[in-house]
Amino acid sequence: MITPDPRANPLARGPLQTRDDVARAVTDLYEPLRAHVSPGGARVRLGSYASVFEQSTAELEGFARPLYGIVPLAVGGHDFAHWDRFVSGLDAGTDPDSAEYWGPVPGDNDQRMVEQAAIGLALAFCPQQTWEHLSSGARDRLVGWLQGIFDHDPNANNWQFFRVLVALGLERVGAPFDAGKVTESLDLLDSYRVGRHWYVDGALANVDYYVPFAFHTYGLMYAAANDLGLGDDVRAAAYRERASTFAADLQHWFAPDGAAVPFGRSLTYRFAMASFWGALAWADVESELSWGAVRGLSMRHLRWWADQPISDRDGVLSIGYTYDNRRLSESYNSAGSPYWCMKAFGALAATADHPFWTSDEVPLESLPAPVTIADAGQVIVRDDGHAMILNGRPAAGLDFPEQAAAKYRKFAYSSVFGFSGDVADMFGSVNTDSMLALTTTDGHRRVRLGTEAAGVEAAMTWSTWRPWPDVRVDSVCWAIDASRHGRIHRIRSGRELTGVESGFAIGLDSPGNLLGGGNATGDDRTVIASGQGVSAIVDLPAPGSTPRRPIARNLAVNATLVHPRTAVPALTSPLPAGDHTVACLVYASPRTGDGLSTDELAIPTAALDLLERCATQEMPT
Repeated sequence: MITPDPRANPLARGPLQTRDDVARAVTDLYEPLRAHVSPGGARVRLGSYASVFEQSTAELEGFARPLYGIVPLAVGGHDFAHWDRFVSGLDAGTDPDSAEYWGPVPGDNDQRMVEQAAIGLALAFCPQQTWEHLSSGARDRLVGWLQGIFDHDPNANNWQFFRVLVALGLERVGAPFDAGKVTESLDLLDSYRVGRHWYVDGALANVDYYVPFAFHTYGLMYAAANDLGLGDDVRAAAYRERASTFAADLQHWFAPDGAAVPFGRSLTYRFAMASFWGALAWADVESELSWGAVRGLSMRHLRWWADQPISDRDGVLSIGYTYDNRRLSESYNSAGSPYWCMKAFGALAATADHPFWTSDEVPLESLPAPVTIADAGQVIVRDDGHAMILNGRPAAGLDFPEQAAAKYRKFAYSSVFGFSGDVADMFGSVNTDSMLALTTTDGHRRVRLGTEAAGVEAAMTWSTWRPWPDVRVDSVCWAIDASRHGRIHRIRSGRELTGVESGFAIGLDSPGNLLGGGNATGDDRTVIASGQGVSAIVDLPAPGSTPRRPIARNLAVNATLVHPRTAVPALTSPLPAGDHTVACLVYASPRTGDGLSTDELAIPTAALDLLERCATQEMPT
């Protein structure tokens, strides 16, 4: 095993076993930023490339986001040597006469609102380190600047919590705020609730990591602030209750090695994925899991990230996931954006004798059978080295964010293999993973973006989508175990098409072509092996189907989330106008050997029945 290089990862000093180790990780992550702090302390300039907001706000991100780790560090009694920089920055950043002024909140949905929340959190929990060191003039300017979030409206999604966190900070320091606006935000947030403890992220109706690292983590911060006499007791109790039951579901998004299954947007926030586990400890909320299980999920996740090259130069985090990769980022990602990862350190606010810290880590066991989470629209399977999610949520066909189809609409997502974008290579060829791509005779190619209907049933997912008005695709996927799942599609088309269905993308060991000895394309299957494991796809005979040709394709460089060079196994066939049914078995595992026995090469009767019900369902044209 290669020893992690601190230049490629500030967490690499390890060993991330104890509370003191985790506290040191916060300062190790912050230390590389110090060289980039402006003279007045208000801005941290980490890059010159653009995001959708102005550079001054990008530099505000670099200033504010580390507070998500520094605040619980201080609450838990650890020293932080650079509070003076933050105090100076709060003064300069809110001073219109300063060259480092952040600017006012000019209107609705402004990015400054996002960063105001981190400052509100610092005022709520660390007034001694922040507010009490400001002059009266600086205090007045800071309050006036923060009150901009009451003059204008945040986005109608998880952003509503930013107004709530600002209000907590103002309440703590005795400054005025618009309580009516806070109530409106809290009510709107409650309207996004699905079932007992799930949320959708506003009008987009997506279920993704914003559920744990925004809705629930902010709710637990609110609950912890309520212990200080802030906020509303009834709201705080509701957030505690929802979080206590959510834990049992969220554990399934993680694999035993600590990796989470990546899907959705904002994955450059990286280990913010695990912020919920630390927030439980901060708010002292007992869940349906033991504290040892909660600690294990949190700590293994941090250790998994300590092995990834998340910085390529001086310890400043890059845009990307396991490596520097902007192809799958969003336009709202600036160089300071990744520091939302600091949310992962909420457990530091819990005292050293809290059961989060005194309990032994409990390992995450394999699942004996698939788990269906209806409110999330997911079927999840997990063994001792891999977790996989089958995706079955209804969705509008919106191209937000970039690569929305890749982030939200693939048939399956993997903790080991990640996912790929729909990205053209240098020759203009587009391939991707875990998708059915349809191409017309004039070269127009489409994958599943929106679904007219979708759902989960008995360890299966189903969906109906229309890539063109005269083409309807009904799909059913069934889970076998963490390495195997099946898919069957009925395609009714008024035009001639070519279909390409792909398995998981697998990392290549060298920059050359597809691996020679590890790549086998046979009569009904393609198997690709590398140091990352094995990825395969097998054509299954379905009623009325025509055999498909197995192929293997390199993906564009940096098209995949977890590995910069990848290839994908796939099946292809012409689809003349008319009705077609195609099916496959997909295999992907970090272990060697293809693991494809003849027992799984049959389509379950239940999947055929579900497909028939989907295909006969009338949908809007």
